[in-house]
Amino acid sequence: MAKSRISGITIQLNGDTTGLSKSLESVNKTIKNTQSQLKDVEKLLKIDPSNTELLAQKQTLLTEKITATKEKLDALNAAEKQVRDQFENGDLGADKYEAFRREIIATEQELVNLAREAANANETLSKIDEAGKSLENIGNKMTSVGSTLTEKVTKPIIGIGKAAVETTANFDEGMSKVAAISGATGEDFDALREKAREMGAKTKFSASEAADALSYMAMAGWKTSDMIDGIEGIMSLAAASGEDLASTSDIVTDALTAFGLSAKDSAHFADILAAASSNSNTNVSMMGETFKYAAPVAGALGYSAEDTAVAIGLMANSGIKASQAGTSLRKMFTELTGDIEITGSQLGDVTIQTANADGTMRSLSDILSDCRAAFSQLTESEQASTAEALVGKTAMSGFLAVMNASEADVNKLSDAIYNCDGMSEQMAETMQDNLSGQLQILHSALEELYIQIGDALMPTIRNIVSHVQDFVLWLQNLDEGTRNAIIRIGLFVAAL
Repeated sequence: MAKSRISGITIQLNGDTTGLSKSLESVNKTIKNTQSQLKDVEKLLKIDPSNTELLAQKQTLLTEKITATKEKLDALNAAEKQVRDQFENGDLGADKYEAFRREIIATEQELVNLAREAANANETLSKIDEAGKSLENIGNKMTSVGSTLTEKVTKPIIGIGKAAVETTANFDEGMSKVAAISGATGEDFDALREKAREMGAKTKFSASEAADALSYMAMAGWKTSDMIDGIEGIMSLAAASGEDLASTSDIVTDALTAFGLSAKDSAHFADILAAASSNSNTNVSMMGETFKYAAPVAGALGYSAEDTAVAIGLMANSGIKASQAGTSLRKMFTELTGDIEITGSQLGDVTIQTANADGTMRSLSDILSDCRAAFSQLTESEQASTAEALVGKTAMSGFLAVMNASEADVNKLSDAIYNCDGMSEQMAETMQDNLSGQLQILHSALEELYIQIGDALMPTIRNIVSHVQDFVLWLQNLDEGTRNAIIRIGLFVAAL
């Protein structure tokens, strides 16, 4: 069934186009093989439910299947943006996209069920082990059985410990990147690490993803306090829009810089994007692409993020989006900096001022409103020729989309954007108020649990690694004859 949901979907993998089903062949084979063994173990456990060896095998197999299923889920999540882009561009049918989403949900559900089953199996083993130890304490000849039980319980625990250490190591690698970019050390670094973990524990995004978002904030020059204050708004926007957290962070930080805003404005700017994307025919990713081209010029002219977002939304409603909207807006902004002269057979000659008496630019909303009033009195041919004369051929389609927008559309979009505070958080709550959203939050919470376990184990692991490193260095510094002799002795002892 898993194959049928994603058949016919292709993705780019390491520069090559391949079928999504084919890219998952290896992990699906592992899951299928593990499931086959689990069925065999379950069949035998029905005959002897307290058999410790079978219970230990079950726990080991469950751990292996959890690891493989998580690998599959990570692969599906990594492919999601490509699949969504294909769907939005019309290259993939709605039935295939919805089937792909069902595959992600099914995999998330399977991961939760496996975790629950592993916990139950471990609890059963622990109870049996405890009973074995009690018998040993009263002098029963169960010493060998007790040691066997300990070994059987330890194996799956080691598997969990390994996963915890790997998760913690990956998270710390991301946080090290944040520290390297931001220069945060000591208490500042600890505060950032704690914030990333907090976000991972209570949102759909993992602590590692939160670390990636922090790295983009650090690249924008944000201080520790700015990052801690700003990350919640960015995470709400990402959750509300369904976009990747790191790319959402990149969009917000870049645009804030372009508009001359600070980190404390991140939550409000996130709300602007949420309101604009939910009230016009665009999304956060495409708006980010538009802002990349238009925001630097808009910020330099003193135009507000709100007015710019309204213009972006009006263009999007006419099918002009992403980089096309960005280049149109950039051209509009650079061309409409002096007096705007408009002439029509019914209108006559009209001059629209773009600057105030003190030399500052009028608001973008006021300038475009005056232009719309004048354009409404022009014929279609006059509108086309005037638009080309004012902003050039490359920007005239976007400019006309803004000029010909109805008053109702302009007011609806403007009201939504200028009253947007709290919008991203509200949308995020709605988006996550379902089983899939709750499973994603659970998945992130499980990573936080792994990090807690990993933090407890890490000092011991580092100590062991340090001793091994010292031994390797000592071995390297020996002369070749002595080193070879020690290696031969080691191999001999290992073979005993």
